[in-house]
Order: sequence, then structure tokens, then C-alpha cells
Amino acid sequence: MAVGVRTAGAVLAVADVPRSIAFYRDRLGFELEASFDDPPYASLACAGMRLSLAEQGHTAEDRPGVSMLAPTDRSTLQTMLVLEVTDCLAAHAELAGAGVRFLAPPSSPPWGGHRCFAIDPDGYLVELEEPA
Repeated sequence: MAVGVRTAGAVLAVADVPRSIAFYRDRLGFELEASFDDPPYASLACAGMRLSLAEQGHTAEDRPGVSMLAPTDRSTLQTMLVLEVTDCLAAHAELAGAGVRFLAPPSSPPWGGHRCFAIDPDGYLVELEEPA
């Protein structure tokens, strides 16, 4: 792939991050890699996949106008695809040059690295993340 994707995963909006950590870690065998309190957020891994859990309702400066919510109707689910890339800034430049829409320019979150959010043809978010 031209943008150098290294791994992929998903971010799920949840109502209670500790409860969801317990489910994925204790019930499904995911390994907790990191957790944060403000806002509540956790990253888990299993079989090469990264699964992130974000407390519903929080916004972020680098995805303006978007707030994730846990599903209220289990027959209609939404997720955000996460692609870990080798060079977020280069991937953003290449994709933007090819006409891919982004919510905002790449940013550097407090935990390090770079990230940006592309919008797919259906309006789903695809996070390109270069870890610290």
C-alpha cells in the first residue's frame, strides 16, 4: 500500500471504559497496552490487531465536528478504522494530493506521534496514525 500501513485496528465508543477493558481483556484475551483517564481511553491488542476504547461523547481538536457515541441500536453499528502508518505526514500529503478529504491537518497528540483523519466515500473516518 502506498501510505505504508503497518497494522490496522478499530476505535469503539463505549459507555464505560473500565467495564469494556475488563470484557475485552478478561473475556476475549486482549492485552491492555495503555489507558488514560482524561478523557477515558484505552488501547488493547490481540493477534496483531489494535482495539481502542473511547468513552463516548468526547470530541478532539483534530476531528472537528465529530463526536463518537456508543450504539443505541445494536442493529446499526458504526466504527472508525485505524491504520498505523510508517510516516503520517507523508501519507497525508500523498492522499490529500490524490483528492482524499481530511477533517483537519495532521496533529501531534500529547502521547506522541502524529495522526490525522481521512473521510472515506461513505463518511466513515479512517485514522492514519504514526505512533511515537
